[in-house]
Parts: sequence; structure tokens; C-alpha cells
Amino acid sequence: MLNKTKILCSIGQQSESENVLEEMLLSGMNVARLNLVNGNINVQKRYIETVRKLSLIHNKTLAIMLDTSGPKIKTHDFENGIESIAKGCKIVIHCEKEILGNSNEFSINYPGFFDDVCENDYLLINNGSIKAKIIKKDENSKQIECEALNSGTIQNNCLINLLNRKTSIKCLSNDDVSLLLFANNADVDYIGASFVRNAKDVLEIKDYLKEINSKMLVFAKIENNQAIENFDEILKVADGIIISRGDLSIEVEYELLPIIQKKIIRKCNLAGKPVIVATQILSSMTRNKKPSRAEVSDVANLVLDGVDGISLTNVTTVGLYPALAIKELAKIIEVTEKNADSIASLSKQSYLDVDENVQPLDDAVASAVLATANKVNAKLIIAFSESGATAKRIAKCRPNCPIASVSSDDSIRMSLVLYWGIYPVIASHKTYEIDFVSLGQEIATYYGLKKGDSFIITGGSGIGNTNLMKVCKL
Repeated sequence: MLNKTKILCSIGQQSESENVLEEMLLSGMNVARLNLVNGNINVQKRYIETVRKLSLIHNKTLAIMLDTSGPKIKTHDFENGIESIAKGCKIVIHCEKEILGNSNEFSINYPGFFDDVCENDYLLINNGSIKAKIIKKDENSKQIECEALNSGTIQNNCLINLLNRKTSIKCLSNDDVSLLLFANNADVDYIGASFVRNAKDVLEIKDYLKEINSKMLVFAKIENNQAIENFDEILKVADGIIISRGDLSIEVEYELLPIIQKKIIRKCNLAGKPVIVATQILSSMTRNKKPSRAEVSDVANLVLDGVDGISLTNVTTVGLYPALAIKELAKIIEVTEKNADSIASLSKQSYLDVDENVQPLDDAVASAVLATANKVNAKLIIAFSESGATAKRIAKCRPNCPIASVSSDDSIRMSLVLYWGIYPVIASHKTYEIDFVSLGQEIATYYGLKKGDSFIITGGSGIGNTNLMKVCKL
């Protein structure tokens, strides 16, 4: 049967061939995740064309997510590409003048950095490889002098993180504007908004998408301390959340990551918004054919905690066995969901009546669908919902079985791919109550139900009006 927790896969060097992408799709990939780190715009365009063709050939819904670069502070290039820095060495950072860097000095892409920092502030350079303390600022030259507190390396375009202080770098750079235009023209479904710090960052992206008449949904990537501090406001405006554990661990102590992760997942579940976890998922399968026991436990706990999706990154971009990793991930998800006693760690009823704007009738039907599905051991819930709201409301309750959401709007269909347990179905035209049973029988058959299996049909007479539930047997 269908897994309810979705699988996202970054596409890169090891997964760019059509044969490998086809195997990944058939192994359980639900979303192809793209990033310019793994190839320029032309490369991403080729990836999009290939996965779209494969999804049509195999009649499998596959959504596409494209990550922005976000408000990153990065170094410019170095003479040798990479330099070693010894503990105690002094390093000069040029904020307004671009230079070719060496072990003594380098420049960065953000002139405003000089005004954002103070003496005695701390920096993390190259994903935390080097921790440095600011010891001097020169107002005339706009240079900052730092002292390395440990030995490490620094290289072209590596990240600079400023600890315990906010930066005013613009969220939407000119490069990201070009990227969003490309994504819109290529009919990408989701944007992964990198390094957001607050609701304003998310709204800046969403406002621009409105300007270009885009229906793309914005998933906020939680990657720094500011995003943790402002998470509640970010959750209100974002369409979904991605917990990027790698970048987040640069600014957050390792021992706090599991607690932060669980709190974020819980808040997203209560808000009914998809939450994805990324970084080091089955990472040992970059070189090995089997995951470690700790990695299996990590995935199983993510499923039990209630994530909507799990994202494979390095294992599908540079790993030796991308399709095999997807199969292993899908198997862990399947077994965990099957033995989780309806995801007992979640309080299902608490997900109802959270949104004051939702009509009581809609909630009542969603609650009835959930209770009935459990009592009759339904194998599938079929929600006829042009807006997708009915399916989302039921998914929020975490039923035992998957949900097929039927809509004639293809943009609605693709927007639902990342929701827990929802498998969107496109209808050739708007459906009405008279069509529900016959079309429901077809959908149940397509998703593998056998003769005698129960399924539930739910829907309504208009957008946002869920007022029908019917128990059927194949």
C-alpha cells in the first residue's frame, strides 16, 4: 500500500541520467528537489524536462522543488581555491572591496557586514570549520580584523555565520529573482526558501511570486538561530517547513537539535502544514548498500514524530546507490507506519478545531471520516475537493490509510504532493456527487484495493464545503 510519509530527493551528478532518475521514480521518489549547487540553470532545466517526461510515461505524480540561494554571506575566491588557517592567526576581511583571498585576508559578498558586526563578536567560517573573534574594525577601509580560535580551512564561496547577532542582508537577491522567474516559467511546484530569518523574508518571496502570477508554494528552510527565534511567525506565513539540520547545526548546539526538531514538527502538525526533515538521512549509503542501525532509527523516529516528508540529499546527488537508498528509505517508512498503531505518539483529536476560521460542519465531517475509517478498517479515503481543503483537513488528523484527493485543478493537485498521506488525482472536469461512487471505484482499483476492501468517499457541494461521507466496498 502507499506510504504516507513522502520522499524528496536532491538531483545531482550521480542521479542525472534518465535511467537512474527512472529507477528513483519507480523506487518511491515523490518530489525531485533541485539546487544550483548541483548544476546551473541549464542543467536544472534538463533535470526538469527528464523527470516530467518520466512521470508521464509511468503515470506517477512527481512534484518539483527548487531551492533559492537565500541571504547567505559568502567569501569570494582564493588564490589556491582553499587555504589553511592556524589557531591564533589574524585574518582581515574586506567588506567593500573584492580581492583574491589568501591565508591572511579575503573578501565577502555583503558590504553591509561591516555595520552589522561589533568588536568581540564571533564568526563561524566554512560551515563552522573555523571560529573567529572580531578584534578590530577599521572605519576608513571598511576592513574587519579577526583572530582564529582554532585551526581549519577556508575556501571559495564558503559560508560566514555571525553568532548571536542579526544581519540586514537582503533576503531576495538579484540571482534569486532570476531563479524564481526560471522556476515559474518551468512550472516548478515548490520553492525551498533558504536561510529565512523571519516572516518578512517569506513574505518578500511570496509577494514577488504574486507579482509574476505564480502559484508556487513557499517552504521556509529553518537553518539558523534567527529562524528558530521567529519560528511561530514564519509558520503562519509559509506554506510548509523544511528543517535543514546541517546548516542549523552550525549555529545550534548538537544536543539541542533533536528537541528543536520535535518542537517544530509538533507545531507544524498542529497547524496542518507540511514539515520536511533533511540532512544526513541514510548518509552512510553514499558509499554503502545498507544504512546503519542508527540511521534506521532516525528515519523511524521521524515517521513516528509525524513528519510529512523526508529528504535525501548527498546520498542521491553524489552517492553510489541513489535508487537503492530510496528503496531502503521507503521500506523503513512502510514498516514503521504499519506498526505505529495509527502513529500513537500523536494526539489526533487535538488537530481538529485548531483553525477558528474552519466551519464546524467541515470539522465534524473530517472527524467522522477519521473515526469511520478506523472502525471499518478502510484501505483508502477518497476526498473530492476542488480546493484540496478537505484532504488537508483529514490528513491533519493522521488517519490509518492514505487519502486520494480529487481535483480538476492541476495546480491544486501538485500543491498537495508534500502533504502527509495525500495522493492527488487529477479529474478531467469538476466532479459532482452523482459521480463520486463510480469514480471512487476506479480510483480504489488504481491504488490496489482488492474486492471486498472498504474505502470512504467524502466531499461537498462547493469549494470549502465538506458535507458528505459514504462508506463503499470494492
